Amino acid sequence: MSLLIVGGTGTLGRQIVLQALTKGYKVRCLVRNLRKANFLKEWGVELVYGDLNLPETIPPCLYGITAIIDASASRPNELGALKKVDWEGKLALIQAAEIAKIEQFIFCSTLNVEYLSDIPLMKMKQGIEINLKKSKVNYTIFRLSGFYQGLI
Repeated sequence: MSLLIVGGTGTLGRQIVLQALTKGYKVRCLVRNLRKANFLKEWGVELVYGDLNLPETIPPCLYGITAIIDASASRPNELGALKKVDWEGKLALIQAAEIAKIEQFIFCSTLNVEYLSDIPLMKMKQGIEINLKKSKVNYTIFRLSGFYQGLI
C-alpha cells in the first residue's frame, strides 16, 4: 500500500509518517516547501510538490497512491488561508481522490466538531466530513481530541 500524507511536516502529520514508515508502508508527502520538508526525505519519504492553495498541483501527487491521509490544517492565526486551504483545497483533494480512484481517504477531524461551528476551522472540518461522506471515495474520519504539541 502506498500512502500520500498531506500535512506530513506538522505535529500530527510527522507522527503519522513515522508510524507508517515503521509499519513498512511506502510514504509520499505532499509538501509546499521541499527544503523545509527535507527531514522527511532523510527518513525515507518521497517528497512531492503540492499545495492545497493550488488545486492543479494535487492530481499529479496521486499517481500510484492507494490511500490518502489528510492531517493538514491551517494555523488559527492564518484566517486568510482557512477558506482557501481548509475548504477549497480539501474539496479539490476529495475530488482528485475520486478521479484517481483512491481506495481509502483518511481525514483527521476534531472530536465534537458539530458543537464547535462558531469556530471557522471547526465549521470547515464538519463541512469536509459531510462532503467526504457524499463522495464516491471509501473514507475513514478520525475525530481526534486536542493535544499539546509539546508532549508529542
